[in-house]
Amino acid sequence: MISKLKYLVLLLAVSFVFNSQESGSNNDVEEVVTVGTQIKGARINEALPVTVISAEDIDDLGVDSGDDLLSSLPEQGINQFGETGDTGGINGARGDVGSYDIRSLGTGNTLVLINGRRMVSGASYQTEEIGGSFVPVESPNTQVLPLGLIERVEILRDGAAALYGSDAVAAVVNNVLDADYQGFEMRVRYKNFEHYNRDDHTVTIKWGESFNNGKTSITSYASFYDRDRIRAIEDEVMGFCDRNVFDASLGGRTDCSSNSAWGQFDMSGRASYTDSSGEFLIYPSNDPRCLLQLGNGVCAASDSSGNILYNWYADKDYLGALERRNVFTFLNHDMGNSNEMYVEFGYYDSDYTARREQASGLTAQKFIVPSSHPNNFTGKTLQLDNYRFNDFGPRETSSKKTNVRMLLGFRGQLVSGWDWDSAYVFNEELSDNTIYNRINATVMDSLLQAGLYNPFNGGGYLGRLDSDGDPTAWGDWTPGAPESIMDLARIDVIRNNGRTLNTFDFKLSKPDLFSLPGGDVSALIGFEWRGDKFFDDRDDNLDGTNVYVRRSSNGRLSSSPSYTYPYISNVVGSSPTPDNGGDRTVNSIFVELGVPVVGPEMNVPLVQSFDLQAAWRNEAYSDFEGEDVSRFAFGWRVSDAILFRGSSQETFRAPNLYTINELTVSRVNTRYDWAAVYVDRAATAAGLGSSTLWDSDGRYGVIRNTIGNRNLLAELATNETVGVVLEYDNVVLTYDLWEVSSDRTVGLLGEENSMLIDLVRRLQGNCDGFEGVTRVAPDAGEVETMNAIGFPCPFGEAESVFNQYVNLGPRSVAGWDGAFIYDLDFDWGSMEMKHLVSFTREKEQAKGGLVDEIDAAYASGLIDQSAYPLAGLGNLLKIEQAPKRKTKSTLRFKWDSYALGFTHTTRSEVLEPDVGLRPVGAASRTNAYFDYNFSLNENDARMRFGVNNLSDRRPPLADYRYGFLGDLDVGTRRDFYFDFRVRY
Repeated sequence: MISKLKYLVLLLAVSFVFNSQESGSNNDVEEVVTVGTQIKGARINEALPVTVISAEDIDDLGVDSGDDLLSSLPEQGINQFGETGDTGGINGARGDVGSYDIRSLGTGNTLVLINGRRMVSGASYQTEEIGGSFVPVESPNTQVLPLGLIERVEILRDGAAALYGSDAVAAVVNNVLDADYQGFEMRVRYKNFEHYNRDDHTVTIKWGESFNNGKTSITSYASFYDRDRIRAIEDEVMGFCDRNVFDASLGGRTDCSSNSAWGQFDMSGRASYTDSSGEFLIYPSNDPRCLLQLGNGVCAASDSSGNILYNWYADKDYLGALERRNVFTFLNHDMGNSNEMYVEFGYYDSDYTARREQASGLTAQKFIVPSSHPNNFTGKTLQLDNYRFNDFGPRETSSKKTNVRMLLGFRGQLVSGWDWDSAYVFNEELSDNTIYNRINATVMDSLLQAGLYNPFNGGGYLGRLDSDGDPTAWGDWTPGAPESIMDLARIDVIRNNGRTLNTFDFKLSKPDLFSLPGGDVSALIGFEWRGDKFFDDRDDNLDGTNVYVRRSSNGRLSSSPSYTYPYISNVVGSSPTPDNGGDRTVNSIFVELGVPVVGPEMNVPLVQSFDLQAAWRNEAYSDFEGEDVSRFAFGWRVSDAILFRGSSQETFRAPNLYTINELTVSRVNTRYDWAAVYVDRAATAAGLGSSTLWDSDGRYGVIRNTIGNRNLLAELATNETVGVVLEYDNVVLTYDLWEVSSDRTVGLLGEENSMLIDLVRRLQGNCDGFEGVTRVAPDAGEVETMNAIGFPCPFGEAESVFNQYVNLGPRSVAGWDGAFIYDLDFDWGSMEMKHLVSFTREKEQAKGGLVDEIDAAYASGLIDQSAYPLAGLGNLLKIEQAPKRKTKSTLRFKWDSYALGFTHTTRSEVLEPDVGLRPVGAASRTNAYFDYNFSLNENDARMRFGVNNLSDRRPPLADYRYGFLGDLDVGTRRDFYFDFRVRY
């Protein structure tokens, strides 16, 4: 229905022009450049769906970071770059970083500007599940923003690729900084957290002055922010891995790790202390499940007794310690003859440190304990599995980031009346990351072969059992080796990466190109050049410089290509990644028209004004086929009280540099092998049991190999909106319907979907299975079980899954936005009220390609869809932490020298896909403050006392890291802050 909007509006526009009998004089329009148009003085800006967050709005939130600001916005989705997603490795984005995801369309679909020009993407990428697996995504870093210098944030809730280029699919966020401040302001803030050993300190200074008889002005801003870390164990929920004690609806699932210092060992043959597959565990000697006492406080027990689970939150920080510095300077100079020079310089840096639990070996990285090892009581060669090197102590993460932004621009007016504007921007972000106390895999292998490291003693920690037989505490015991020996294996792992953006643009605009009966037609034409590049320099132990060769089960170094780089790294617990880099150049030309079809003085019934916007842009890329897109918008003002508005545009998102340039990258992810699940279920139903397979629940670590694709196409989308604005006295109501339909989304088929195709083909008698899945040969026991249940194509464990980045099928997101704004003046003061709502009614990733044969298997009854579901495809509404509804409400009272304010944010429930779509309840958060304004030595001063999370609410419990949806909800409880500001 919305897609027919443009034809209706064109018809109305033509009708209005031909029925107009006289032309009215031009209206005086204040020349304000806002997001959504680049034409100075364009009248269409009044009709654009723009959310404006003022400096006062930001101040009311009591936040210290850009990610906290974004999390309060109803339009923002999830922040997958946040700290709660940090697993302790070095492959993802680390440190002081946040991301944009307007409309929950996915990271990378929001274009972010500073004063109307692009921000560079962050130095590090993160992975986001698109299709069936994780895909690199990028975003400008929210933490770079100088919050105290922001004059307003404009969010165009609309696609605008025809105006600004690639990535403006879901929205455009323009951070307007105060570039012409006059005076001096100093501000200090102290924040204390009620439940945590954390204090925050913020100091900001802002100064501006005019010189040279008013022709030159300078504005400077500096801020320093410092915060303490929060350890997970400071909170009873975040610090405990088994959260079933808080909510039984988790169904027994825990976030405890089966990889602990109490290792699992695999050997050939069976013994009295093993299961039928020859696997046994090390337990404390007082455990009732012991089958063989080994002395020194330990015993051996069958693997069927279950692993001793490890609470990795005991060694993990929820939030790391951070120092952040921001500096921004503006210089504006009147050159005469209506020409002006303007300069921007911005600098940001941060130092971040955090503690993470020690790593365990990956599935592809298993170690061998020789029969000659002095603690090996079996006399056989053993494979060490599910072992965590806890006696090495926790890892320490350090991340240092810098961001430099420089702009030199000139603008003015030609004698012909054309305004011109041109600027060069250099913006670069660098990230230096180090993780201390990692373990060199080659050295660890040598220590095990020489018998210098003992993996049979619980890693130096003796478990004590409570009345239910669960380990609840840990006490010091004998380490697996002396510190001098463990120091031989200790290494620090580094990663240095960066992103650089250079842009140059030139624009000509004229507010009165020619006249129509409704007013002057405005126009803009311009071009832009962009140079974008990245580098990613990995540690020598990750990039293949220093390689680790895994041993075969017989104890000899393997000659298999899959037992070394590029499938295994030389760092215990880290997947290998090669050094990488890439660049592209983009050349753009663009045109924009503002057409006032009807003006107020034409006296057209029911049409006070009717304005059109038309825009077109072509972008040519050096590394893939470019795109040209168009935009069409209208604003129909019926009267002073009623305005209808809408738009329809083509948008696109360029494939990011990582998905094009990535070399072969291996990651180990825990996934369901649906063929194994099928056999397990059938064997259990036949009374055969499932212990003969390698993992009884069919879920285990699988190597996923991916590679970039230089044949990727841009993701195309249509973004359509239609809405109404009602204004009466001091009340404003807005309602906008929106719909984004994208195609060719860059993603992956994924491990589980690949193995589901493999199952379908094997059930159909195609014993080659799916070509993207590599399996080991089945052993005799596995063949026997599969023959017994009549499975036509016996198979072994999945060793790896290969996927290349591809353009997937269509994705659609739709919903509506609403706002209620009310201002009221009293004799004693004033009241301001604002309520914003963003509602998502549809979110779906269409199926296509190879998954057609899975759909056919569902339709034929070969497999049941509910028992063997597709991952990451189909209806995603409320899934992937995407709530249907988010709201934000603000209320302010001002009287005499005082002010009182409240901000309330909410979200509706979401569903957890890993817990049978278990509902995670709705969440809300209320912040409040009280101001006292006074004179200090004849200068304006203000004291503010504020409380964040006034009701001290926890986020709803979820089967996720730290026990809540950290990419969506804020985990900290109540905090108090005192803020002092003085202006000279």
